[in-house]
Amino acid sequence: FVMRSLHLHNIYALSLLYLDRSVVGAFAIEKNAISLCGTWRKATTFYSLGSSSASDDLWDADSPLKQEWASSLPLPENAKDPAMADRARNAMAGVSPTSLEGRCDVNLDGFDGCVKWLHVDPPVLIVDNFLTEKECDAALQLKNVSPPPGVGRVIKIESQLSASNKSRGVSTRTSTTWYVRYAADALAPLLDGLSELLPKVALEQLEEVQLVRYEGEGQGFGWHKDDLDDKQATPDAGGQRIATLLVYLDECCDNGRTVFRDLRGENNQRLAVSPKKGRALLFFPAVTGSTTLGDAALVADSRKTFGDAYFDDTRADHRTTHAGEPPTGNGNRGQKNIAQLWIHSSKHTPVVFGRGLNRHAEARRRV
Repeated sequence: FVMRSLHLHNIYALSLLYLDRSVVGAFAIEKNAISLCGTWRKATTFYSLGSSSASDDLWDADSPLKQEWASSLPLPENAKDPAMADRARNAMAGVSPTSLEGRCDVNLDGFDGCVKWLHVDPPVLIVDNFLTEKECDAALQLKNVSPPPGVGRVIKIESQLSASNKSRGVSTRTSTTWYVRYAADALAPLLDGLSELLPKVALEQLEEVQLVRYEGEGQGFGWHKDDLDDKQATPDAGGQRIATLLVYLDECCDNGRTVFRDLRGENNQRLAVSPKKGRALLFFPAVTGSTTLGDAALVADSRKTFGDAYFDDTRADHRTTHAGEPPTGNGNRGQKNIAQLWIHSSKHTPVVFGRGLNRHAEARRRV
């Protein structure tokens, strides 16, 4: 069969052709996983895993905030003046906060009160204890060369983008990614948690589930955005990505934070989220339709806050540029492991395993 458009970050992709168990191309098939290695060349894709933004400091969280959108609203305690603090409090107040207009409905009262705001507009939230330690460990087992029974074959990708990409405006990323079928039992808690946190999101809107490992100081992901361009956010792909959910599966010894380049955190530093086993991070790469704060943002910002509207009435939110710091330290060999989920504006057609070979309807539910 032909597997079309296997996707990598930064509009890097391959297409695999399988004929009588042979593989055309420089790939190796492991016992239960397809392993792809090398430095990828630019190609046309069905959809991408993120757009890029080159910068001199690829993931520097500790430098002061260099630029801030006039429309951005940090937490009230991190605001630079009382007026901004008041606007932030108003935007996050009530059952239906104005800062969540045009985004997915979020169950702010779920997970026994563990849903916490980190930034108001654009919204950034975390949920501690999204997964239990046992559930995280079970998800990590999916990366094994011989996965647990019932998982089937997973697709493993070693991505290495050269530093020269930086000078060409391409974000630097090095990591290992495993694509996992929706039917894997160990994904049930993850998918159920998604449904609890975003109750109006249908499972069919979910992109293929990925497990990603960054290992050592040399592996990270420079500044980038998760939205898709107009050639990738097609009806078949489910339109634009409207939400990103990252779940940290282990305790990263040092660093390994997810850093937002233009968002204000504590002490006038960039907003940075530290990995914690079982913690989920939620933010929104795009906004849908016209919103109260969105309209105000277009007036407040001298730069263009949002991208052009797509067919599904979505616009990329340029304020969500972020990076993944490399993990350091001796604990867990300096690894950071995450589960990565992207939600589209409508039904997504899975293609990574081949059309029809990875169905949303096969997803397990937590017992």
